[in-house]
Amino acid sequence: MFRQFFGLVCLFVSLLFLTTETSAQDFKTQHFPEEGYLQAWNFTFRNEKYNLFATFLVSNFGPGSHNNGISLLLKSKDQPVFYSTREFDSDEYEFKKGQFYQRSGENWMEYKNGIYSFYMNYGDWEIKLDYKPKKGSVPISKGKFPLKEEGKFVQADIPFSYSQVTGTIRYKEITEEIKGVGGLEHILSNEPVYQFSKKWELVRSITKDGHRIFTGGFIGNADFPGGFYRRVAVLDPTGNLVLEGTIERTEILDWEKEPTSGYTIPKTETLYFNEGKCSLLVKRTKPIATMSALENISSFLRFFIQLFFAKPYQIHWYADLKMNCPIWSGEAKGYHSNYLINE
Repeated sequence: MFRQFFGLVCLFVSLLFLTTETSAQDFKTQHFPEEGYLQAWNFTFRNEKYNLFATFLVSNFGPGSHNNGISLLLKSKDQPVFYSTREFDSDEYEFKKGQFYQRSGENWMEYKNGIYSFYMNYGDWEIKLDYKPKKGSVPISKGKFPLKEEGKFVQADIPFSYSQVTGTIRYKEITEEIKGVGGLEHILSNEPVYQFSKKWELVRSITKDGHRIFTGGFIGNADFPGGFYRRVAVLDPTGNLVLEGTIERTEILDWEKEPTSGYTIPKTETLYFNEGKCSLLVKRTKPIATMSALENISSFLRFFIQLFFAKPYQIHWYADLKMNCPIWSGEAKGYHSNYLINE
């Protein structure tokens, strides 16, 4: 039960940072012996009809275990938001040493011949997508970011930030061939994320001329040095890094009490970096979906989660961004994801 509890919570917070050039070796399947170890991969997809966030995860709540699972949040123009998690024991888990591969039950992700693919089956919904990425990985943590306790770390990357995506989405008896764009985000840690952080976020955006602006990271717990760790990066249309920086100061211009979750979160915020010479304005504009991580689970499991977490939620919005920096300036539109653990 407690392994299932930990796995479900990790599915909720399995998100990201930003990096500069990442190889497949940095986000292949890896295992660590410490209790609290987790590794997760988050696929995104969007086109004119769908917004999709799909996660694979493996954790180790108890040395030697491979508690694993998947989650899917799918917003379709003509269907209600679908959100669900599935958990699996170690006997339903398979990996390939040194490779990008995981099987959780009948669900799987893999890399083969330059293509990253995943398959998920939730009964009414069945997803099979293929990603052929262009250049454009993004490191926030720049390797293993050290945490307070010696030997503990978190490593997070966007292995590829932009990819042409093809595949199929089946809803009940109707199968649809789809095309769009998407990316892959990755996190690896040997410390339970709720012990050092209370909120994670990622903003993915693109300008009219194809530059991509990313910002992401986490707000730490009360004793986390500096209070937060957040990064920003800009890539040109060919995927080369234009600028990057660590957020030094923030200014919240507008707060909002999000009606579904009840959380009070920034709606408009300015991020300052590079010794205050650069700023990034981020404004959430229109909701995509808000989902509680406590949905689709038993009341017994929900009770144990609430002993540790106030109200774990995913909140996804459209966003407008404006960068002002001597190196590069521009405006972009994109997607803002909040992964909230507690206030």
